[in-house]
Order: sequence, then C-alpha cells, then structure tokens
Amino acid sequence: MNSKKMDIGSKDIISNLPDALLGHVLSFLPTTEAASTSVLAKRWRYLLAFVPTLDLDNMIYDRPKMGRRKRLEMRKSFKLFVDRVLALQGNAPLKKFSLRCKIGSDPSRVNGWVLKVLERGVVELDLYIASEYEYPLPPEVLMTKTLVRLKLAGTDEFTVDVGEVFLPKLKTLHLTAISFGDEGGPPFAKLISACDALEELVMIKMMWDYWEFCSVSNPFLKRVTIDCENIDENPKSVSFDTPNLLYLEFTDTVAVKYPKVNFDSLVEASVGLRMTPDQVFHARDLVNSHHGYKRCKGANAADFMMGICNVKTMYLSSEALEVLTFCCKKAIPVFNNLIHLTVETDERVDWESLPILLKNCPNLETLVFEGLHYGDLNQCFDKDYSFKDTNECYGDQGDTCQCKPWYGTPVWLSSSPVKILKVLKFGQISSYKDDMERQTDLIEHFLESMPNLEQVILYYDTTFDDDLKIVSTQLQMLEKVASTKCKIQVISDNISYSFTVHSSSLTCGLNFFKDTFPV
Repeated sequence: MNSKKMDIGSKDIISNLPDALLGHVLSFLPTTEAASTSVLAKRWRYLLAFVPTLDLDNMIYDRPKMGRRKRLEMRKSFKLFVDRVLALQGNAPLKKFSLRCKIGSDPSRVNGWVLKVLERGVVELDLYIASEYEYPLPPEVLMTKTLVRLKLAGTDEFTVDVGEVFLPKLKTLHLTAISFGDEGGPPFAKLISACDALEELVMIKMMWDYWEFCSVSNPFLKRVTIDCENIDENPKSVSFDTPNLLYLEFTDTVAVKYPKVNFDSLVEASVGLRMTPDQVFHARDLVNSHHGYKRCKGANAADFMMGICNVKTMYLSSEALEVLTFCCKKAIPVFNNLIHLTVETDERVDWESLPILLKNCPNLETLVFEGLHYGDLNQCFDKDYSFKDTNECYGDQGDTCQCKPWYGTPVWLSSSPVKILKVLKFGQISSYKDDMERQTDLIEHFLESMPNLEQVILYYDTTFDDDLKIVSTQLQMLEKVASTKCKIQVISDNISYSFTVHSSSLTCGLNFFKDTFPV
C-alpha cells in the first residue's frame, strides 16, 4: 500500500500535461523566465515553441551601474535571444507580442521582429520603443487585419506616419507620447476614423496645439481617455463626433472653440480642462485687484460643457472648476440627468462657479468633494501662485477675507436635492493656518442649509483620537439642522476604535468608524 502511494506521488503530473496547456501556463511569465524552464528536463526543452504570448523587455538591462560595455553585451545577448525564440516558434499563431526595447540608429532588427509577428497573425501588439534617433512605426502595422488591440508608447522619437489604414478588427488603441507626422492635417484623426470596430481609445501625453484643428470621430467608440501634455497654448479647435460614447476622460488646455461636440450616449465624464498658466495668473490677478470676474480671452469651454450636459456621473478637476468661472462665454448648461458629481478642490481655486453649477443640477443625489479647500474671495497670489500674506495685500483690511467660499447663503443650498454628501481627505491641511476650522465650519453650513440630506460621510485624514472628539463636540453643538433624518459618518483609517454619539440638539446620529488592524 505504501509502495503504491510512493509510486503515485513520484510521478511528474505537470510534465504529463499537453504541450498547448503547458505553453498557456508559461505565457503568464516574462519570456526570459519561461525560457529558463527548458533546463528542467528534456520534456521542457522545446515547450517555449508552444507559448502563445511573448513578453520581451531589454530595458531591464539599461542600468547605469552596469557600465556601458556590460549594457552593450546584454543588449546583444537580448537580440540573439529574441531571434532564437522567433525561430523556434516558426509560423505558429501568436496571441500577444509585447516588446519594450531601447534601440540605436538602426531599427532594422526590431522591424524584422515586428513584421514577423504580424505575419503570424498576432492579435495584441504592445510596443514601447526608446530611442535617441527617429523611429518610424513600420507602416505594415496599420495594415494588419488580425489586430484587436494595439498599444504604442515610447520616447518622442517614436513616430507614426499615417498612410493607408486597414485595421478591421481593432477594438482597443492605446497611444502614449507618440509623435505624428503633420502632413495633411492631424493624422491621428484619420487613424481613428478608419478603425471600423474601435471601441476604446486611450491617448496619453499627446501634443496637438500646433494643428489648426483636432478631431476625434468614430461612431463605434464607447470609451475615450485623452490626456494632452501641452499647457502653454490653447488648441485652436477641438471636435468630438462620437455618438455612441459611454465614458469620457478628457484632460487638456481649454480650446479656442469646440465646433462639434456629439456625445449623444455619454453616461460618465471626467473633465480636466485647464487654462494656460498666463491665463490663470491674469484671471486671478483681476479678481484679487477687485476688478471682478472677467472672461479670459482666447478660450471658451461653453460648447464642450453643453455637449456633455446629459451625463449621469461627472468628475470635475479643480482646474475645470476654474475654467467654468473664467472660460465659459455662455451660461453653464442644465445637467438634468446628473445624479453623481465629484469635485476636486484646491486652496488656490475659489468656488465662484460652483453654486451656479449645482443650481443647474436639479436631480443631483450624490455630491463628493475631494478635499474641502477653497481660495478666499479676497485672497492674493504671487506670480508663481504662492499665497501672499493677507495683511501684506490689504493692510488694515486683512480681516476681510471670507471664511466661506461664497458671500451669503447661495440659493442652491436651501433648495439642494442632494441626499448624500461625501468629503474625501477631510482634515487635510493646506496653507491656511485655520484650515481645519474652515472645513468644519463648511460642514456645519451644509448641515444647516441642505434640506434633503440623508447621509454625510467624512473620510477623515487623521491619526489622532482627539480629532474625532473635537469634530464630534462641534457637530453636537449645532442648534439646528436642515434635515432631521441625516446620518453622519466620520471614517478614519488610522484609529483603532469606533463609537456612536447621540445628541439632543442634532437629531441625526453621529457614527464614527475605524477599520481595525491586527497588531
């Protein structure tokens, strides 16, 4: 009996698995590690031939401490390794080819690898090319009928010249820090519009301010993420014609105009529009000089905001909040469908546009603040946007700065439909000496003014037990609240106990939670 058990236990069950299954298992490893299994036994010697995914990276050898000679030797060894792997696999179908590579002035070796995997019908192609010399993407890549996912990234010298495009199965396109040729207008517009199955587009660290117009047009797109790197110039014209888009994440310097904004199906939008540094300085300087709020020249976000006004979920960066104040030549549109709004706050950005925006969200249910910072209406800034001392700015009038981000009580507060109010990073300290008091005062103001609140959640950024006690005491001292059914939660990740406070003056319960951690 014991002998039989020994026989069963000594069998190499894994080695008896089919080649295709073992190849699939090895595909989850970097190819260099998968290749190292060939020394385990004769059975494993040629299993690399059945791996459907190749993940190759010679950037790991580019370490200054190695010395130049050692790095050159490692790069040469890497090239020979890739050659052997591709030769071993022959013309077998390939699911994914991922290559991170630093190359010199001669790209022929890398191009040969790329063309080889294209011939094998690769489905996913992921290229990161770092070079001090211009490296143009082989045009055959844009004429590959099997590609479903294409990801291109690298240094500025990685260029894409868009000629003929035939990517009938491409569903996902990721472009990071890629340069395009500029002949005949923005070539990426041609690339995007030519992909008849494209559903997801990601463009990171893009530069398009030097083109006369920029356009994203494709009826099949469902998700778009665009992050443009330029901050010093306003794009002249930006258009979107994406009628079936569901999700948009857009970060860019606000354009001069948005001639076409077609987001008929848009559900969620993350807006990171910003002004140029010069526009920011001049706009804030006018306010701080008591000249009032004036629209900045050379930028207008009104048509873009009108285009996204049907969304249900929206995120606004602090910079976008400032764009609404200074760069909308038309009124902020009504967001009838918006039920969830997140607003990032910044100590340099006042809330001038926020009351108007919230007033135009008649069905808003959840309002989230990332931080609870705001610029004083009379606050002054230096040229580098650092704070000046208020007394330095106004002399004896230094005490005129507001303790609220608005004058009086805006109408939107007393008529707000918001049921859930969340504050992330509550208690995070800014440059204001009395910042914690300002934040607590603002919470009290919300509680006293918003009649439909059912839940207020403060994610407290603190490590001290006494901080919770202080907030608890202050909230208990409120003489009135607008909503008698509001439940308040103060949540911290750093305190190891929880308690509940009941107050006769505050009819809603105050619950303080902490995730406990084992010691």
